[in-house]
Amino acid sequence: MVVAEPDVEVPAGSVKKGAKIFKAKCAQCHTIEKGGATKQGPNLYGIFGKQSGSTEGFPYSAANKESGIIWSDKHMFQYLINPKTYIP
Repeated sequence: MVVAEPDVEVPAGSVKKGAKIFKAKCAQCHTIEKGGATKQGPNLYGIFGKQSGSTEGFPYSAANKESGIIWSDKHMFQYLINPKTYIP
């Protein structure tokens, strides 16, 4: 079952600020380059349009695999606000 996108407006972002935030908060667990390594979290290359919990080689929780989320900017925006409540 695919979950509908949240009814939210994703604000415009800044590539420079986003890169800085990713480096500070995400890069210790995730890689973003094609074919990048799996760390504590899965590689995020090509995440948009992909089923949650489907990156090969990463041991996702059952909740993540069964969430029904197809990653989009709206799902990601809501997820990043509070990951533990978005996918419990």
